[in-house]
Amino acid sequence: MDTNVIYCGDCLDKLKELPSDSVDLIYIDPPFSSNRSYVAFWEEQEVRHFEDRFEDVQAYLDYMYPRVKEMYRVLKPTGGFLYHCDWHASHYVKGMLDRGDLFGYENFQNEIIWYYRGAGISKKRFARRHDVIFYYSKSKEWFFDPDPARQPYAEATVERFKHHIGNVREGHDYGLQTLNPKGKHPYDVITDIQPEAPSALARRGYPTQKPVPLMDRLIRCCSAENSIVLDAFCGCGTTLKAAQIAKRKWVGIDISPTACREMAKRLREECGLRDGIDFKLRSMPMTVEELRKYPPHEFQNWAIIALGGTPNKSKVRDMGIDGKLYPIENISKEKKTDQPYLGGKNLFGDIDNYIPIQVKRTDQVGRPEIDTFQTAMKRDGRNRGIFIGFSFSRDAEKEIRRIEREDGLKIEMVTVDELVSQLLDKQLG
Repeated sequence: MDTNVIYCGDCLDKLKELPSDSVDLIYIDPPFSSNRSYVAFWEEQEVRHFEDRFEDVQAYLDYMYPRVKEMYRVLKPTGGFLYHCDWHASHYVKGMLDRGDLFGYENFQNEIIWYYRGAGISKKRFARRHDVIFYYSKSKEWFFDPDPARQPYAEATVERFKHHIGNVREGHDYGLQTLNPKGKHPYDVITDIQPEAPSALARRGYPTQKPVPLMDRLIRCCSAENSIVLDAFCGCGTTLKAAQIAKRKWVGIDISPTACREMAKRLREECGLRDGIDFKLRSMPMTVEELRKYPPHEFQNWAIIALGGTPNKSKVRDMGIDGKLYPIENISKEKKTDQPYLGGKNLFGDIDNYIPIQVKRTDQVGRPEIDTFQTAMKRDGRNRGIFIGFSFSRDAEKEIRRIEREDGLKIEMVTVDELVSQLLDKQLG
């Protein structure tokens, strides 16, 4: 089985490609509705989707059940399973995991509570300040090592154990009690690890990003060195990074191409791994048919990056411009200075010389879309723009020629098929 691989796609499909009884530990922090992965990197849309994610809880369970069943299949008999959730779904999730055709009530080991601080307290209820991590085994024999999570005993406990403490229960003397020199056994409540602050440098733009220390503790306690760790909803790759640091092999799956690119970038930047040598990124969308299936903003992001541009951070109220392409001469000028290249920005903000990009996922771009982009170009003071679409109507082509003739604005049409062909040429070349 290949390890240190990121698969882009629905984990229901990708898990079916993995052999049975092949993974030592599975951790998932899944969406509360199937569209969370699509919107995770743009928080304004994230809020919109999260507002209606529980209109049908049964739909969420129906979504998760077949995926968890595949995870159960690939987990080794001695393996462990960690399901991270919060108050929205925890009681429903445990009922699902206790089913006889999944892990079963008898293989439930812990309800781990991760307590954290934070703002935003309601005056009408107790503050919600914890997540739940359900810990299941697949059989009666599983790996667990408490040592990585041990912490020092309280001073009062250490002082008390300096004296003779017997251990007599029900008339039987079990001998002298002593403290473990490695520290006290970890509890099922974690209080010493806090989330990454919104402004922290470790943040990767993923609103539900978990801290590396939390993942490090779970992985080290629930798996042995050189074992295989799987995260089937791996978001920005925190599990993969923690597994790499802990000297575990890993497999990551996420449905979002944006997330997969981000975690590959993270592994390069933060772990020093080499793409194609130390790890592999597989199953990224590479055909027009695959790209048609992606949500509009995911497709938009793919198209802009494939062109060599920079997507706008905000996907809401973008004023008709989805991304920017910075001419190569500007990049070259920046790289000749002592300042690092900042992706279309200098120390004072955006570089002014850029080409605006508009993307539409509709089957055919028409004249109205061209006119809207023309207005955005004028408002932005640009005389050249790029419009990406699957195809362009004759009216759209005529309008582009008219705009250039009458207004001196040049709009270049780029089809998705052209972008796909260019990417394939690069790979083959």
